[in-house]
Amino acid sequence: MEFINLHVIAALIYSGLVLLSALSANKILRYGIPLLAILLSVAIDTDVVFVMQAVGYIGVTFLLKTQKGLPDWLKYFLWAVWGILSVGLLTHTLPGYSGIQLTVLEPVKANSLATIVYLNTDKVLIAWSLLLWIPIWQRCTTFTHSHSPKWLPFLIAITGIPAILFLATQLGLIQWQPELNNLIVIIVISNLLNTCFTEELLFRGLMQSWLSTKLGVVSGLLITGMLFGLAHFAGGYLYVCLAIMAGLLYGLIYVLSGRLIWSVMCHWMLNSAHVLLLTWPVVKPG
Repeated sequence: MEFINLHVIAALIYSGLVLLSALSANKILRYGIPLLAILLSVAIDTDVVFVMQAVGYIGVTFLLKTQKGLPDWLKYFLWAVWGILSVGLLTHTLPGYSGIQLTVLEPVKANSLATIVYLNTDKVLIAWSLLLWIPIWQRCTTFTHSHSPKWLPFLIAITGIPAILFLATQLGLIQWQPELNNLIVIIVISNLLNTCFTEELLFRGLMQSWLSTKLGVVSGLLITGMLFGLAHFAGGYLYVCLAIMAGLLYGLIYVLSGRLIWSVMCHWMLNSAHVLLLTWPVVKPG
């Protein structure tokens, strides 16, 4: 099967443009690009029901970010709508949504568990929305007290990533299986644009930062790591344990560097190493 086609390329470009638009200082570009992109997606068979919800999500974000002096009841209502829609986007469960199916039930690599691979672009809207509040490049004020050497987060990342993957191999979840093809390239790119940015903005940028201000840096790190692991419960308890370790690694990188972009890159490096070098998502049973 030829995985790279115009539909797939358009979906990846869409995700990249939506993320970049959030960094624009121009309000027209910041809100207009994702709005135009989601409206144009109707031309490539996106369900109108989902488009209406996505447009509503953009509108709610616009109101929360730009309109000052809203009554408290209206702000609470808008945040509730934002939260409900965000959960739907994160879990791919909003009515009318369907990702791009790249494979039928088949293994991505030899010795890998057969799976259906989708290219999902819905939750990139969560990353777009959170980027309007959470700095991705600038140093987070929550962790400005950290005086660790600049090389320390890099050292922790390059030792932590192989350590987690090695443990996963020892637990029998994955095996050495290096491979590169069109499907894997799409998975790697989509993982950065649609998964790593969204999950790091949500878990580290939002949850860990907030918990750290309320409960302290260590508690914020530990609780967020646990929540991140539990979010991967579908993979089983061993997978949850490894995800907790990964979440703690990303969170520690965030604390030590103070910059969310480095936890995003650490997340992407681990996921990319997994799909490029090892069985994916897990080894075939038996």
